[in-house]
Amino acid sequence: MLFAGISLAAVGESSFEFMLIGAGSRASSMGEAFTAVSGDAGAAFFNPASIGVMNGSEISLAHAEYLQDVTMEQVSVVSRSGSLRLGLSLNIGQVADIQRRDTNPSGDPLGLFNEHNVTLSFFGGRPVSEKLSLGLAAKVAYEKLDLESASALAFDLGAFYSITSQISVGGSIRNLGTKPKFVNVAYDLPREMRLGFSYRTPVESRWAGILLAADYLLPKWGDGSSKLNLGAEYNYDNFVFLRGGYDLGYDSRSLAVGTGLAYRDYFFDYAFVPIKHNLSNTHRFTLRIRL
Repeated sequence: MLFAGISLAAVGESSFEFMLIGAGSRASSMGEAFTAVSGDAGAAFFNPASIGVMNGSEISLAHAEYLQDVTMEQVSVVSRSGSLRLGLSLNIGQVADIQRRDTNPSGDPLGLFNEHNVTLSFFGGRPVSEKLSLGLAAKVAYEKLDLESASALAFDLGAFYSITSQISVGGSIRNLGTKPKFVNVAYDLPREMRLGFSYRTPVESRWAGILLAADYLLPKWGDGSSKLNLGAEYNYDNFVFLRGGYDLGYDSRSLAVGTGLAYRDYFFDYAFVPIKHNLSNTHRFTLRIRL
């Protein structure tokens, strides 16, 4: 069963593809080009090492609506203890009113059922030098589809390197772990390797406030073809944020846009991602609070 790239107990190369739904509206509106971007708790989803360069603690609350009757709630917390940054994230998703059918064609479904999925993540990042930070995430994932359920243990590895105060690169390997098993068949997790680059314009330049980012993905999900994510953000006086992104190599998405507002230590982010093939659109809302 495929929902525009969100695979729920998918029959094929991998399952548990709800683990690919990125955390945070800021990243979504930038086309998920976020492997070499830091500054919010949701960045750890793409690269756990990114929190190693965060200066403080943060709480992030997010709500996402995918297609029809597909929702996800997410909460993330990042705290600093000396040179170590630790985080916790909980993602809860649901697909409501899936039609039950058997092998005999019929005009009316036999009934309705729901899909539920949960991912609990523990992650940490630490600078090992002035320029390099390393990170690790451990995740427990669970999915229940009608009367069947499966679970898996997964790990993410990441590195974040600041070449200069404006240029950063990052890399991560995501969803290494056990195979979830539905009925009598086990499937691989949706593994992927991400390589990212980001550039911030100097504060003293006439183009101050611009962030450019790019991610190159080598996935072990879907058709296995490589992906390219491009994103940009404009920060006006640390008050208004305008964001956009474009993704290459995806069947269901390409363009992404969004905005953000900041007041003191409160940040509200919104992302809009159109879905191709008349499969509705994606809206994401995030509230971040810096402590």
